[in-house]
Amino acid sequence: MSEHLLPLDAHAHIDAGISAGDVANLDAFVFAMTRSLDEFANLSRNDRRAVWAIGVHPGLVRSQRAFTADKFRRLLSTTPVVGETGLDGASRVPMSVQLETFRSVLAAVADEPRILSVHSYQAQAEVLRELNRLPVQGVILHWWTGSPGLTEEAVRLGCYFSVPPAAAGVLGPDFLRLLPQDRILTETDHPSGDRRGPLPRRPGNVREVERNLRRTWALDDDATRTQVWRNLANLADETSTVDLFGPDWRTAFEAARR
Repeated sequence: MSEHLLPLDAHAHIDAGISAGDVANLDAFVFAMTRSLDEFANLSRNDRRAVWAIGVHPGLVRSQRAFTADKFRRLLSTTPVVGETGLDGASRVPMSVQLETFRSVLAAVADEPRILSVHSYQAQAEVLRELNRLPVQGVILHWWTGSPGLTEEAVRLGCYFSVPPAAAGVLGPDFLRLLPQDRILTETDHPSGDRRGPLPRRPGNVREVERNLRRTWALDDDATRTQVWRNLANLADETSTVDLFGPDWRTAFEAARR
C-alpha cells in the first residue's frame, strides 16, 4: 500500500473528548461527524488527520429543535465538511421540521459551498427531491441504499457515495457497479456501519470496503486507495474547499493526483 496514502474514512462518529493521540493512532484520515450545532460549537480541537464536520442529525429531536439557520451559517466558515445532515423516514422528528432544517443547510452551502455527508435512511426519494429543488455541489450520499432508478437520478445530480463495510458486504458488487468509479468514497459509519465488520471496529478501518472496491474495479490495493483519494481531491476542488483542509490532507490530495 502506498506510503503516502493512509485509509480514508469519509463518515464516522468519534467521541469529541477523545485525545489527539488516540485520533493520530487511528492511522487514517477521518471525517468526524457531529450530531448538533452545539456539539460542533463546543469543540476545541486541531487534529491533523480528522476533520470535524458541522452536523444536525435528522434522527435527533433535540438537535433539530435547537437548529437555527443563522448559527449554522456562522459556524460554517470554520470547516470544509457538513455532516451529518439530511432526512430520515424513521425519525421521531416530524418530516416538516426535518425539511425546514435540511433546506436551510442546502441554502447555506449554495451560498458557501462545502462537502456534505447526507443521511437518507428510508427517505432516499425525499432527499433527491430536495436536491432537485435546490441543486448544490459537494453532496456525498452516506450509506446510500436507494433503488437503481433513484441511484441513476443521484448520479445525474452529481452526487458522490460513501460506502461502509455493512453496505459493501450486504449489497455486493452489483450495487457497487451502479456507482461511478470516480464518485465513490470509503467510510465506516462507526459505530453503526462497522458493527459487524472486521476487527478492530474503529474509525478508519475501511479495508473491507477497499477489498470490495478492488474486486469490483479490478485494481490492485494501491490503485484502489489512490482512486478513492483522487475522488475526494476532485470533490474538494469542485467545492473550492481545498484551502480549508489542513496540510496533511492537502499533501494526500497531491499524492493522489500524481
